[in-house]
Amino acid sequence: MKILNKNIFYTFTIIILGFLACKKDKTTNGLNLKDNVTASDYVYNLATKNLTPSASIAINVKSEVGVKFVYNYLMRTGLPDSLINITYATADNQKDLNIDILANIFEQTNMTNASGIKSMIKRLDNSSDEAIIKLTSFQPPLPILANFPASKLPDANDKILITGNASSETGLNKIEILDDSSGSFTVVTTIDNLNGAKTYDVNYDYTYRANTANVKLIVYDTFGITAEVIISVPALPYTLYQNISMGSQGTATETVLNNHFFTVSGLTAGTCDLPTNETALDFLYYGTNNGGTFYAPTNVTNVQNNFRCNGVNNYWAPNAASLKPTRFRVLVPDNGGAIDALYAKFNANTIADLNDDGFFNGISVPGGSTARFGPTISPSTTAIFNATTAYLIWVRVPTTPAATVYKNCIIRVREGVNASTAALSTIKFDIYVQK
Repeated sequence: MKILNKNIFYTFTIIILGFLACKKDKTTNGLNLKDNVTASDYVYNLATKNLTPSASIAINVKSEVGVKFVYNYLMRTGLPDSLINITYATADNQKDLNIDILANIFEQTNMTNASGIKSMIKRLDNSSDEAIIKLTSFQPPLPILANFPASKLPDANDKILITGNASSETGLNKIEILDDSSGSFTVVTTIDNLNGAKTYDVNYDYTYRANTANVKLIVYDTFGITAEVIISVPALPYTLYQNISMGSQGTATETVLNNHFFTVSGLTAGTCDLPTNETALDFLYYGTNNGGTFYAPTNVTNVQNNFRCNGVNNYWAPNAASLKPTRFRVLVPDNGGAIDALYAKFNANTIADLNDDGFFNGISVPGGSTARFGPTISPSTTAIFNATTAYLIWVRVPTTPAATVYKNCIIRVREGVNASTAALSTIKFDIYVQK
């Protein structure tokens, strides 16, 4: 029994020594060597999806034994580590290995709780080491666009004054103003050189471009993070013709070229064209001894002979049945009533429509066949206008001589001249024609 026990003791001792020899081999022959791993601390910007202080994570591993490969894991608080990169060494870089992890590898990953990169190093002798590189995330505050209107119409000069405030805690870089006049949004102008200012008051006079339905502002902060706001530009309920000049019937020595008007085109024509245009023209201007006067086509039958073409009177003999019965009403301010409300909307450029029961709500429909310019007459009447107080005229233009359907117009008188020769009196105005 003693011999047996002695044999068991020697056998156990040999097994232990063999085990220790294997362990030394896996730990570099018993030497507790550490690889030298160097890297910066990194921050991942959740908004821009970029890294700082450099565009990628750079890791250097110096190893006396030599590196076979390195597994790199993303560490996130509350989540298992996930493998994001494997780098294999070659004969040329086994002892001085550079690893580069690009930022785009994180684009589809929730990086909110990122805490580091764990590098698991496998050496040529199958021993191992590990290192932790610090990696955290950062959510910069978004820039802000505030106090911009949700909707705005162009004014009479096709301008939209865009006002509001841009701000950013991290600093502003630029503001782009775009419109969708071509279908997609294109840049109209850029407000740049903001130099990291924390706030900026926008005050930009945008010129309306045909077919624009929306104006967009995009603000960029110093990180390139953006915010945007859209201002709706409703389709105008009217077509605006500006600075229309009209003359009167003319004299034996002067033929007038602009005494009748077409709402369909915003154009004028003269006496010599009256026979051709009589069914299409919407109103005329005629000089009386009391002042220049807008005339409905149906009202000229008693003065038609006074329109002269190259000095010839009795030039035009219209068919009364083919003429349009256009109607006028001068809008005289009414001390806080419906007409004063209309003037307020007109001057604020808030003309939502030109409907009888909309913009003209509460006002009697036009019934006059003439409207006369009386600059010195005060107060004005529903048939007498001026360019300073009663300067708006509601005009109802029939679309056909039968006058079963009308379109509303509003004339804004700019200036008038009651000439000493009445037949040479003139008027200048803007006209809004209902679509």
